[in-house]
Amino acid sequence: MFGFGRKSSGDGSRDYSEGKRAYDRKEYKTAFKSFLRAAEAGHVEAMYAVGMMYHDGLGTTANRSKAVEWWGRASDRGNFRAQYNLGLAYHLGEGVKRNDDYAYNLVLTSAESGYPLAQYTVGTFCMNGYGAKKSESEAFKWFLKAGDKGHITAQYNLGVCYEDGIGTEQDYAQALRWYELAAKNGNPDAMYSLGVMYGDGKGTKNNEREAAKWLRKAADAGHEEAAELLKSYNDLKNSDQ
Repeated sequence: MFGFGRKSSGDGSRDYSEGKRAYDRKEYKTAFKSFLRAAEAGHVEAMYAVGMMYHDGLGTTANRSKAVEWWGRASDRGNFRAQYNLGLAYHLGEGVKRNDDYAYNLVLTSAESGYPLAQYTVGTFCMNGYGAKKSESEAFKWFLKAGDKGHITAQYNLGVCYEDGIGTEQDYAQALRWYELAAKNGNPDAMYSLGVMYGDGKGTKNNEREAAKWLRKAADAGHEEAAELLKSYNDLKNSDQ
């Protein structure tokens, strides 16, 4: 265990490593003290970690304003996760006055560094006009960047965009592809949409077995519409026998 009295190593790297080990052991008070020493010594990842612990109330009293302060320090030094979290805080007005223009710029900076979560969020900002001009095509562009990097909700959104022609040309085959990716990654909405597309023969040949399989998976995951549609499908099938 390490107390505040211990001096930090020059760049904070040793304290940061100690903080990570303590955090992994769920010794959050010790982790917070180590991260704070490292952050005060200028360690950027530690600044982000201190912000997270203030935000979540781990090892210290929850304080959203303090979280914003430390994320701000890390953000100024180029930490993309801190930029994203700070942007989200400004969007939600958590620990700071809401400012969607500033929020968008922060999240955009994080997205441009390649962070999939930020890329997805820029897409949602563009779709809804938060801090940026409302643009379906820009939203689609950012969903595509995030989806290509494995962001599951972005993959589902791409399916919706291709199915309905939102921000791009309607393309049922592409919609099916993205729904399938998201469904295989566990997204219940994508499972449902995939089942409907197989049932309707959109982007593929009609396949009742695949339709029922994906609707059942969605229903098992708690998707109410899928459960209702699957019941109707089974009732209709039984009435034909």
